[in-house]
Amino acid sequence: MSLHTEEFFDQLGLPLPFGTVVGGVYYANPTDSPIRLRIDFARTAMDRQYDGLRLTVIHAERGALDTVHLRFADHGTFTRRDAKLGPGAGNGVMRDWHKDGLPPWAGADFTGLRTAIVAFVRVSCPALTAPRGFTEPGPWADRWHETLWATDTGVLTRLHEATQAVLDLAEGGTYDNRPITETLRNARYYVMDMLGLPLDQGMLAEAAAVTQLTGRRLGPDTADALERIAGMPINKQCALVQAASRRHAATVAPLRTSPPPARPLPAPGQTPAARSH
Repeated sequence: MSLHTEEFFDQLGLPLPFGTVVGGVYYANPTDSPIRLRIDFARTAMDRQYDGLRLTVIHAERGALDTVHLRFADHGTFTRRDAKLGPGAGNGVMRDWHKDGLPPWAGADFTGLRTAIVAFVRVSCPALTAPRGFTEPGPWADRWHETLWATDTGVLTRLHEATQAVLDLAEGGTYDNRPITETLRNARYYVMDMLGLPLDQGMLAEAAAVTQLTGRRLGPDTADALERIAGMPINKQCALVQAASRRHAATVAPLRTSPPPARPLPAPGQTPAARSH
């Protein structure tokens, strides 16, 4: 059963600008700071059971700066639900063992959890609570918008890496029973967070991943091709994205990031040697 992640965070109602859900993870990505917030469900020792949220503050260059595990039981998230269900029915956790029915977090009271998240954010990454503003582009954005990016080997290398990251993300989603199309929907934000590329480059990485998955160029029939993929069993979707990942890795040779060595010029008055055939 899906955790209905987008609906979960919609109900949680975090007062953070520019937050988005990618697969089963919530990201807040301010454009004017290298700081990112990642929130995912904290698994217990029991498979497909979760007892809270794990918050991680990430710096684009220095990696994880701070992390905290907020347990549902400590913030009364399922107290009311468990009391209604009776002893042993919930115990402050949620499970996605069933394929249908209500979301596993149905009946949750998010008030205490929301308060704890906001308190953590205000201390650990206050930039996330500031309204979105206009900022100067970073180095990669400069190169992207001020040069012919299609001839910039450095940018092309990063786009190739970003496409691989999108395919890896889609494959990981299948292990959590998420259709490839669901994971792809916001993969551009994942690229922005993990690789530090501008949003439009993330969109290109999404498009490149789609062409590998469908085996055809983007066009009017792309939506139908993706719909057919979404209708496949999850194990077949997983095999499909693995094959796409292998094709992507094989199609692009390592890109040259430095100019070729200069060819020696003949000395003045010297005639180049004739080629022999």
